[in-house]
Formats: sequence, structure tokens, C-alpha cells
Amino acid sequence: MTSQRSGDKGDRLDWIFDSDASSLAERYDRWASTYDTDHDEWGWRGPHAAAECLMLHGSGSVVLDAGCGTGQVGVALRSCGFEGDLIGVDFSSGMLATAARQGVYDQLVHATILDLPLAESSVDAVISTGVFTHGHVGGEAFSELVRVGGHGSVAVITVRQDIADDLMVDAETLEAAGRWQLVERSKPQQLHPARDEVLQSLVVWRILTLGNEAT
Repeated sequence: MTSQRSGDKGDRLDWIFDSDASSLAERYDRWASTYDTDHDEWGWRGPHAAAECLMLHGSGSVVLDAGCGTGQVGVALRSCGFEGDLIGVDFSSGMLATAARQGVYDQLVHATILDLPLAESSVDAVISTGVFTHGHVGGEAFSELVRVGGHGSVAVITVRQDIADDLMVDAETLEAAGRWQLVERSKPQQLHPARDEVLQSLVVWRILTLGNEAT
């Protein structure tokens, strides 16, 4: 079994990004107990930035935190004043156990965001940070987020600039099909000081169609 490295603060991120699909959940399970402490030390601002962005554009009453991890986004949403139902989905049972202890979610689901066990048009907004990145989930998951979002719902997603072009191809395909439309794409910014060479944008889409009714 590969050991988790320590030392430079980017080592744990390399350990995650270097994993394959079969080992990624297991590595997150092992990291869950120190994940929040590590990210606090690194100054990770993604959850709060995304939460503030979602509240600005309208959260509705039911929010899906796609790839919720340990619940940092959930905590940020509650601190921003969100009082509705909050659903967290993650494929790591260890991360979900930590998220449960945050006490901010109404429902936590062990699943991949490529195949969400949620009904069509069942949420008012989707938020996702640190998920669409190397070795994790690509733009093929966007259609599933659109499926569970109702007409007019909002999706707020952090996008790394070094893979943004590939992700936006999938996003633009959905836009061309009338599934959602781009509302805002922030200027690239430093959200993760542990990776000061990586810039990220907050991207906001508005879902336009219900479930699988897209043409």
C-alpha cells in the first residue's frame, strides 16, 4: 500500500492527484481525520468563496453539495446564512463520517456524482469545490448535475485554470443543447496557497431544462 507522504505541504495533494480511480476513495478515507486541519493550515478558500457566490446568485431551499468531502462547503454555507435543506454526496465513506460530525447536513449520501441517487429536478442549487480536478471528475459529470437541478437552479463550481479548457468543452456542449447557460466566470484567482502555481475560477451556470428533456 502506498504510504501517505509528509513534509512539503503539497505532498498530500500529490499523493491524491497521483492515485488512480480504484485507490482514490481509499486515500481520501485515510486522509479524512486530518483533512480539515491540513486545509486550514494551507489557507484553502474555495468553500467560503463558492458559498458566498452561491448565496449571491440564489441558493433556493435545497442545495446539493457535490463531492462534499468533510463538509467544509456545508459549514461555509451555514455561516453565510443558508437555512434550507443541504444534501452532501461523496464517494469516500471516511470523508462522509467527518462531514456528519459537522452537524450541518440534512442528508449525506455515499455515491459518485457520475451517478447521483437523486430524482430529476430535485434540488434548487448545486455547489462543488475541489472536485473537477486532476484524477477526480471531468466534465462528463456536468450532465448529471443538470439532471438533478430544476429549471432555473444555479450551479457554482470551482474550475482549475490548467484543465479549464477541457472542462469547458463539456460545459459548452450542454449550453449548446439548451441544458444550462453560463452566468459568470470569475477572474482566475489563488484559492489554494498550497498550490500557489494553480489558479482557479468560480464558474456559475443556470440550469435551463428539466431532467432529461434536453434535445
